[in-house]
Amino acid sequence: MRTITGKNVKSILALLFFTVSLVGVAQTKKEAVDAFNEGVAMVKTDPDGAIKAFNKCIELSEQLGEEGDETKLASEQQLPLLYYKVAVNNYKKKEFDVAIKAFEESIQVAEKYGNDEISKRSKKIIPQVYYAKGSNEYKNKNFNAAIASLNKAIDLNPNYAKPYLIIGSIYKSMGDFDNMLAACDKAIEVGLATNDKKTFASAEKLARNTMFNQGIASFGSKNWQDAEKYWKKSIEYGNNSPDVYYQLGKMNIAEKKWETAINNLNKAIELDQGEAADKAKYFYELGNAFIGKGDNTQACSSFKKAMFGQYTVNAKYQIEQVLKCK
Repeated sequence: MRTITGKNVKSILALLFFTVSLVGVAQTKKEAVDAFNEGVAMVKTDPDGAIKAFNKCIELSEQLGEEGDETKLASEQQLPLLYYKVAVNNYKKKEFDVAIKAFEESIQVAEKYGNDEISKRSKKIIPQVYYAKGSNEYKNKNFNAAIASLNKAIDLNPNYAKPYLIIGSIYKSMGDFDNMLAACDKAIEVGLATNDKKTFASAEKLARNTMFNQGIASFGSKNWQDAEKYWKKSIEYGNNSPDVYYQLGKMNIAEKKWETAINNLNKAIELDQGEAADKAKYFYELGNAFIGKGDNTQACSSFKKAMFGQYTVNAKYQIEQVLKCK
């Protein structure tokens, strides 16, 4: 019988260890491949699950050294787009805070694995998420939170006009018209610079209509100074309607500024493209302005042109009883 020496025992143990190691490596390699295949199967239906599977594959592949390089690299290439998809899905579900965090993770993963395209896309969309978050907070009347979110969108993308427009709307709701106009001015400035014609036009309209309506309110309170200020501001933002000059004319009559009233009312008549009946209101007020000025001849002419609809009776009275026009 052959005797087993100590040297032989060491050789046998070394062989057994090597064999076990090979078996362990093979098992780990199989697990890495299985994890990769599992990730591939879930890419379209379960991005979160796919991320877990690919990360598991990377972890197992790293244990294999060079033998795991192929599966590791393949998994790393999958991860940036998956993180981006998860972020987009959260954005679509209007889970804005979750989406922002997910896009930030997408950037980190993309930069870690050298995917510049996904990194750029994620950085570009984060301001849009803050804008959507701010818009939603505005709708829910969480004004301060909305302004903070919208300002964050602007901080991340200074060439973003839309947040300024919503900020303007918020300040309008708060009755802060100075800050509303400042926000509209920025929306107009950035909108022009970036060729965002829609936001530019919307910001002008917001400022124009708000100033006009504030003028009406001030006029109703007989606050002539503020009414004039608001209406002139409305004109600065593109209000070239007959009505704004009509309102200015009526206010000028109340202030006894006859010549200014006549100029504004003539401007309203010039701008109104309607029929003679549509212009009756302008001519009626113009008649009053001419009376105030002491020009009865022009007053008679104006009241005659005001003889339509609801102005007929009063115009006729001025013509026949007050001025006794020929």
